[in-house]
Amino acid sequence: MSFIKFFFQNLKKDNYFVLLNPKQKTMKYIVLLLICLITQPILSQDATTYENTIKTFQKNFNAQNVDAIFDMYTTDMQETITKEGVSSFVKGCYEQFGNLKKITFVETTEGIYTYTAEFDKTNLSMDLQLSDNGKISTIQFQEL
Repeated sequence: MSFIKFFFQNLKKDNYFVLLNPKQKTMKYIVLLLICLITQPILSQDATTYENTIKTFQKNFNAQNVDAIFDMYTTDMQETITKEGVSSFVKGCYEQFGNLKKITFVETTEGIYTYTAEFDKTNLSMDLQLSDNGKISTIQFQEL
């Protein structure tokens, strides 16, 4: 068996095309680079939106500004949890846990951002999901 015949029989299909057209491999890298460059601002914009929402929530929580926190919710959340419900939640958490000192990002899973919320008296896990317009559609605190 000749070397050339052996070489082409043992080549993987993808490598065969690269061998025939070396520019194709370069194009794959260029396309991958373009995809990364295009999606990066979208992902960082999402992270920036979450970061700004977290800071605003923390400020309003510590100030006990129930109206501002209620306004951060989507209309669906506002219909589900009334302003009185938000008021009792915020005041109850504040009395039980104290000031919200620090919020640290942990991970993102299926569109839900998980944080560690450090209060004066305890640390809790906080799950947060925002709508497309940056409003809170899900917020939940759990023991770590």
